[in-house]
Amino acid sequence: MNQLVLRDKTQEYVFRFLGGLLLLSVGLQLFMHSPRELLFWLMAVVFVLAAILFFTLLFGNLISRLTSDAGVLTIRWNTKVLKKHVRIDQIAEITEDKRFIRIVQKDGKIIRLPVRLMEPDKRRAVRKFLKEVTGL
Repeated sequence: MNQLVLRDKTQEYVFRFLGGLLLLSVGLQLFMHSPRELLFWLMAVVFVLAAILFFTLLFGNLISRLTSDAGVLTIRWNTKVLKKHVRIDQIAEITEDKRFIRIVQKDGKIIRLPVRLMEPDKRRAVRKFLKEVTGL
């Protein structure tokens, strides 16, 4: 099994900073509202749960991952909701421009991976991984 994991450090810092702000806001709730009120507990629970989501990077959904195992390429991209499974022998070509890496399948379907905001070395790593795995 081959795997390539891409983490965006800037995005990670922003999300962790927002999580810290949410935890700070829970502390500020102590000064603004009385703990005897229901609103205090509702806001505290919501802010803590939101902070957990930010600290875990939405439970790992903001991490892009390409995996090749037993002839199947699994794509978990940070902009896609679900994983995409593509058989390697069904890939016709792989093209790239400044905005996307396109995986063209033999049946005409196109899978676009947005790389516009990625650093050039990460873009090259994705292209190199796809080239090694598919042989194209």
